[in-house]
Amino acid sequence: MKRFVLRVICALTCQAVLPVSIALAQDECTGITTSQQVDKCSEVSKIAADSQLNTSYHQLMARLETQYRAEPDTGTAYTAKVKEAQRAWIKLRDANCPLEAFEIKPGTSAYTTTVNNCIARMSRERSVFLDNVAPDIVSGSAVGHGADVSCPSQNFAQFLPLFSVNAESQKRLTAQAVKILVLKQTEEPGQFEPFITAQTNSGLAFPLMAAMGAEKAEGVEIRKVDDSHVNVVDKRAGNSNIKIFNFARQACWVLVGVEDWSINQKDLSAPSKAGMSRAESICFQRAEAFNGLDGVAQSPLAKELFEAILENYVCAAASGDPEASLSAAELSLSGMAPQLETNKLETLYKAAATTLARGAFGLSNFYCDGNDTAGKGPCQHPVEAEKELIRAASMGSTDAIIYLGSTFEKGNLGTTDLPRALACYQLASDKGSPYAPDNVKRLTSQKIESAEVGKCY
Repeated sequence: MKRFVLRVICALTCQAVLPVSIALAQDECTGITTSQQVDKCSEVSKIAADSQLNTSYHQLMARLETQYRAEPDTGTAYTAKVKEAQRAWIKLRDANCPLEAFEIKPGTSAYTTTVNNCIARMSRERSVFLDNVAPDIVSGSAVGHGADVSCPSQNFAQFLPLFSVNAESQKRLTAQAVKILVLKQTEEPGQFEPFITAQTNSGLAFPLMAAMGAEKAEGVEIRKVDDSHVNVVDKRAGNSNIKIFNFARQACWVLVGVEDWSINQKDLSAPSKAGMSRAESICFQRAEAFNGLDGVAQSPLAKELFEAILENYVCAAASGDPEASLSAAELSLSGMAPQLETNKLETLYKAAATTLARGAFGLSNFYCDGNDTAGKGPCQHPVEAEKELIRAASMGSTDAIIYLGSTFEKGNLGTTDLPRALACYQLASDKGSPYAPDNVKRLTSQKIESAEVGKCY
């Protein structure tokens, strides 16, 4: 099965661009009663701190680019010095933390937890340090001088609707240097990666965020990173058009970064696939682009982006395209996206099975397990499953041939036929399967006489 693993580009610090949701950390670190929970809590805390460190680093780069635009030589030297210092600090951190755990046996949970907690602590401290290098100011000069009109509220939940109310308010409460993340197309057609730049407040097109009322807005999540950093995840335009707004607490809360995780339709310029409408082709291209992002699956947007991938594959599969249909069906059963209804899943697999061996193999498994991803019970529809498995084998799938041999050997689908099983194993071996030879040896050692190879299916 194709693995759907989102990957986010590694920057200078080799941490994920997106900060891990503090909500996840709170879930893992609340009500701890087992050592496994302690281990998981330390891992999540480390990832969250590393990610915030990376955000603080990029925000510093944005500030330097803006503040030294009139003195490019000085700015270049300053930036180089920050990079040098950050590399040296990472080496120091990575040397210090194993030292803290020196008296604990390496490879144990206690050792890993100690190192993780050390990395989290040092990364949080470094984030605070970087936030105070070349500090920025907010465009509204009155902010921080005690006037209520200047700083709407120190309580972020109350601050956010007042910040978003209009373009003027947003501009006044946005830092002079803002980190901007967008998905840009690479030299490889159809491939995208996060691209970070710095922009001045005056160069931004306000309003940046759609206004929201005092009540909690549907599709908007406030994710606290730490006491000084909050991310607002805006999904009001759908999972394919998510934006993340990075806020930092200075004299008042200030917008310091905007991350746009959408893919512009004008960048999806590949010709329409045969049999697809233009809209369906755009859906397919967008699904492939999201699925090809570089990085790790630890991103707090992984859930939303996997949902976006599934939504776009299902959109493309409305054309009956086998590839889009198979991608949607496999992702639905991967555990990374919501499961589709059983009848919808069957429709997708049937479309995939028309021309794809993997589609027929998937349909065979579906007839056995349905929407049950564990697949531990007896096959629900063995006759239909065997028929599709034979079809997948006849279409050239070596995996299907091996599995067909196994079902003939064990009788899992109702047919027990050892000579036919041996014929399948021999055929798979002839096709180069690394697993087939051992099966051939096992059955021949039992004095099983093979049917002709062609008798496998």
